[in-house]
Amino acid sequence: MFEFLLHAFPVTFALASFWSNTERKLLLLNLGLCIAVCSLLVFEQAWGGAIVIAVAGLSTSYRLITQKLLSPVATYISLVLMMCIVLSVNNLSGKTSFIETMPVFTFMAYRFGELHCKEAGLRICMIVGSLNFTVYGVITQTWGLAITEALFAASNLWYYLKLRRAMRVSPV
Repeated sequence: MFEFLLHAFPVTFALASFWSNTERKLLLLNLGLCIAVCSLLVFEQAWGGAIVIAVAGLSTSYRLITQKLLSPVATYISLVLMMCIVLSVNNLSGKTSFIETMPVFTFMAYRFGELHCKEAGLRICMIVGSLNFTVYGVITQTWGLAITEALFAASNLWYYLKLRRAMRVSPV
């Protein structure tokens, strides 16, 4: 039962993303998703994935706590450092094929959005990252991941379109 709950939590967070109508709610939801996925990976003793998701959670926490965006230079330096951590974990675990590095692209899209973009850009980055991760989930037949990421992409697309409509109507 405990293992079933660990697998269900990420899907629950993805469903909750349909109510993440603000940037702060989206970041809190993403942090919850990081905690849920990291817990699942620790339970399954997938240490490489757990480290990657923990780094992702730290990035999300930074944005939530400081409420600041990084400068372009600081963003790129942070992304390169985080990417090196992820690729090192992949290399140490022997996961170096293109399919096995697809999560790195998702990781980079999410982190760029969190560290450098306001809400509309953050949602675009999350859509791109989630679609990539959905494809990865389908290829690897990890259906819980594929469903979670597809729902996350759909909810972010929904709110992105609402933001675009609001910007067109706004007199500013």
